[in-house]
Amino acid sequence: MNKDWMNFEIGADINVEEIMQKIRAAIAEKQKAGIYTEESIEELADSKIMQFAEEAEIDSALLERLRSPDHSWNISPSYLITSHRTGIKAGLIKLTKRMVRPFVRLYTDHIFGRQAQINLYFAHLLHNLVRELTRLQINHTSLKHRTDRLEREKEFFEQRIRTLEKMVKFQSDGESADSNVQ
Repeated sequence: MNKDWMNFEIGADINVEEIMQKIRAAIAEKQKAGIYTEESIEELADSKIMQFAEEAEIDSALLERLRSPDHSWNISPSYLITSHRTGIKAGLIKLTKRMVRPFVRLYTDHIFGRQAQINLYFAHLLHNLVRELTRLQINHTSLKHRTDRLEREKEFFEQRIRTLEKMVKFQSDGESADSNVQ
């Protein structure tokens, strides 16, 4: 299987049109062969996701995190307590933050937990929607080609029927002329 349309690096200059042309060529090859596997649909869906991200001008580092299987992009209720200050001020600020943290977390942990679940659900939902969209586009294209082929066959057979009807009419006219001559 030709996967050269997938050879690009995140963050590099990406020519979306060139990638789309390669994807369309790969689709055309597979349509001619009549081969579409779940793997190929997944590859096409991933390329669509990459295209959408490129069009949205998403930061390449964020895109890598969004595509990683460990879900490192999602929010977490745990966070580091730090300060950009140095010295005694920094120590006091960190101590104050550590003392206040349990009270703040009483109100925020539940919200962050729910938001993390919603984010994960939407990420899976969007990925599955792109995959299903890709599958439907492939089926649509296949049905469109099949409809075009059937239309051409229909026109051919209609032309053939008209020709045969003319031949039958011509023969029947010829037979009636022969019977008039006798």
